[in-house]
Amino acid sequence: MKSFQLVVSAVILSVFVVDALNTNSFDQIRGCRQYNSAVNYHGAVPYFPTADMLHVGKTNHSKVFKIAILGPSDGHIRFGKTLFPYDKDVIEIVLGGWGNTKSAGRRQRRTGSNRNTNTLLGEAQTPNLMSQYRPVMFVLEVFNDGWVKVRLDGQSIPFLSFNDSNHIPAVYMAFTKWEKDLIFFYDCPQNN
Repeated sequence: MKSFQLVVSAVILSVFVVDALNTNSFDQIRGCRQYNSAVNYHGAVPYFPTADMLHVGKTNHSKVFKIAILGPSDGHIRFGKTLFPYDKDVIEIVLGGWGNTKSAGRRQRRTGSNRNTNTLLGEAQTPNLMSQYRPVMFVLEVFNDGWVKVRLDGQSIPFLSFNDSNHIPAVYMAFTKWEKDLIFFYDCPQNN
């Protein structure tokens, strides 16, 4: 009987150890807010104030945002100075664009009639960056001097960096898609 209890205890202990060693890629979005991209790229994309976010990292020179995206390609993050940025510039970051082959940072201006002009500020080859099976966590850092850097969470070197000579701040932010539906997880805790 004692050996049976010992075997059962060993089995239970091994199940807990194996479970603890397996990580779930969805654990990284715990504590994040969720946004489903219902509006397409050329639609009236709603912006929201970053001051209402609870988990914005701040340094003396920058703001840091953690944002995860679940979807096959073309995640777009925009930020700017105003809630309704028509006839004003915003920064647009394209992650896994062009069929999930590259990413880009650009300055964008939209008119009141919703026509847009994009000025490329930087791009990088990023094949298979996005995933439709697991959220990919990005760290976006917007510097006061106009530099914008994007890296994968857990990595120290950005895969995309560019300088915006207009120094557009991240006071308001928006998310959108190109063709495929995406789920954005934003305002993620900095310590996950």
